[in-house]
Amino acid sequence: MKENSVEDFDSLFVKEKNKNKGRKYIILIIILSVLGLTSIYAYLSISAVRDQMKLAIERAANSPAVNSSLFPQLKQKAWLESRLKMASLDSVGLSIDLEQHVIQLELKGVVVMSSKIRDCSVSGFFKKIDGNVYFETFGTPLTIKEFKSSIAKNPFKIVEAPKDTIAAQLAADAAAKKEAEERKNQNVFWTVKLDRGFDLDIQGIDSIAEAQKKYEFGKGFKSDRKLNNITNSFQHILKFSKPTYIPEILISIPENEAKAILRALPQKSLVTIRI
Repeated sequence: MKENSVEDFDSLFVKEKNKNKGRKYIILIIILSVLGLTSIYAYLSISAVRDQMKLAIERAANSPAVNSSLFPQLKQKAWLESRLKMASLDSVGLSIDLEQHVIQLELKGVVVMSSKIRDCSVSGFFKKIDGNVYFETFGTPLTIKEFKSSIAKNPFKIVEAPKDTIAAQLAADAAAKKEAEERKNQNVFWTVKLDRGFDLDIQGIDSIAEAQKKYEFGKGFKSDRKLNNITNSFQHILKFSKPTYIPEILISIPENEAKAILRALPQKSLVTIRI
């Protein structure tokens, strides 16, 4: 009996030892797999950024060379020429000056509405471009190709005329209450795709602290876009193809003004930008 007990103990020890080895191998395989996918993700993501930069350089290949010491003057020239071209058209346009932190609706060169930019960020892509690429990108107005927003761009409603003043007042109170609830529960943010391969993102905020709470950490504009970008990148990586890189400009302005600008802009309006 004693011999059998010793043999059983030894066999249990060997099994436990083999089980621990198996766990270590599985953990090692998982770690190596994660490291491999991360390395592939980094390589393909960097390649996608380089490809985007290469395209921008190719578009600017025929432009005259720009002296790097004159870059500030070039930016001013690009800004003025772009706004002059936009002013020559009979349509509302959008001008964005990230140096002065101002975003404006303009018609024929006249400022129709102005909003102070409370916060902004730009992709590193824009910080790496040279003078030629900058002028090629921002020297003429950009055209909006597509709108995406969290609220209706043109919220037209068909309503039945009230029978008397009491019914009219009740309808007005109900509409005001509904609008207040929608404003309380719905964040205002919108994105436009521009014709030179990058996105302009506008979010409405009442304070920087609120922006961090509503958009950065919760379900909302910035976190959703980051999640979508990461998901899209990994889908490409699993197919061993380069992810799509889209440079972005993110601007935060007061919520009411973000809503007003969205609804005032025509579908194919022009945009001028100074970074």
